[in-house]
Amino acid sequence: MFNELIVVDLNDLSTLRNIQGNFEAVIHVAAARYGSPADLMRVTGIATESLANAAIALGVKRFVHVSAMSVYGRPDVSIVSSKTPIKHSIPYGAAKWAAECYLHDLQSQIPSISIRSPAIVGSFPTTHTHFLAQLLQTMLTGTDVIRLLNPEFLFNNIVFEETLAEFLVRLSISPLVGYQAIPVGSIQMHKLKDLVNYMAKAVGYSSMIVWDYEPESSFSIDIQEAKNLGFQPLTSQRVLELWLANLWRRPER
Repeated sequence: MFNELIVVDLNDLSTLRNIQGNFEAVIHVAAARYGSPADLMRVTGIATESLANAAIALGVKRFVHVSAMSVYGRPDVSIVSSKTPIKHSIPYGAAKWAAECYLHDLQSQIPSISIRSPAIVGSFPTTHTHFLAQLLQTMLTGTDVIRLLNPEFLFNNIVFEETLAEFLVRLSISPLVGYQAIPVGSIQMHKLKDLVNYMAKAVGYSSMIVWDYEPESSFSIDIQEAKNLGFQPLTSQRVLELWLANLWRRPER
């Protein structure tokens, strides 16, 4: 299915001319994570519209976009779904939301879907930048004390990269109508303290973990809409198992 490399640089929209041929779908996963607000909007937001217009010009039938839970900002609800109001909190989330808005406006010309992803983990355990990756790095450095919030929080804000990839491919070969944006995550939510303790045991971290409470800072994800479209989530525990197993497969370890 994927047998040709076409180089496209969202920092240089002239490279969109490199896309030639007959394609059924675009799976758009690229974005800028760091930079000034203007850079993030240009690369993560506006460039998505340019890519979608290029796809329209080529007659592409479906556009699958990886967005982020960051679009919600800091939700004031305990469970987030596609119906949860958008409240921006950081430039990255605002840029992802802008990309979604552009796709929404183009839906009559190209059906599309945005997948609002939480923390993605997978083959490279220490190269991610989200909360769990930062926690893993801290454990591996052997710091004396780790301070965390909300030990009883039921956590499912994580997805394994292969699970997400399979879902994106499924969507790319399925009929899409109009535009929609839905979140993904894991199933069978576990208490955050249990997952953290599992991580600590897996990497041999035996120093102190101090917990505090700030309930309004935590939320879980309603993934039913994604499941209705064929998403096959793993449990949070299983995601961590697969992620950390990759850590010990790295040659330098």
